[in-house]
Amino acid sequence: MKTNIVLIGMTGSGKTSFGKALSQRLNFPFLDIDEEIERTTQQTIPELFAVSEDHFRTIETTVSKKIAADYQYTVISCGGGVVLKAENIRALKQTGWIILIDRPVENIIQDIQTAHRPLLKFGSEKLYQLHKERIDLYHHAADFVVQNRSSESYVLQKIEENLPDTIKRRQP
Repeated sequence: MKTNIVLIGMTGSGKTSFGKALSQRLNFPFLDIDEEIERTTQQTIPELFAVSEDHFRTIETTVSKKIAADYQYTVISCGGGVVLKAENIRALKQTGWIILIDRPVENIIQDIQTAHRPLLKFGSEKLYQLHKERIDLYHHAADFVVQNRSSESYVLQKIEENLPDTIKRRQP
């Protein structure tokens, strides 16, 4: 049975912020896959990317599969590139509802911090390129899409409206 809530989307789309707020509203634990990668490897995301992107993606797959298998009734925030490997989405879909947080690139550019985001060190053009490369993957993976073009409360309301009753009624 699917019990997790898995947030996907572009870097800067609001996955972590909405994930933390949603976990409080539902009284579920919150887990950020990138933070879990850093915790388990004892290296930062930029350090892992310095080895190679493939190195990072291999670790991301291992952690995604472990989280999908080991956690229930958890809000999970994924890195922006989690959709690049179909096996990540297959694993996360087995136990979770995949929600795409869709935010316009123009809005992301206005407030994104690039220091901890290795793929964005080349500027906003890279963000447009990543969006073009990934948008279809995000939509294909998502059980439903929530537009992040409004207030936090509106986005959270839309997420909750789309969750199955089995999750909304769950009392920890």
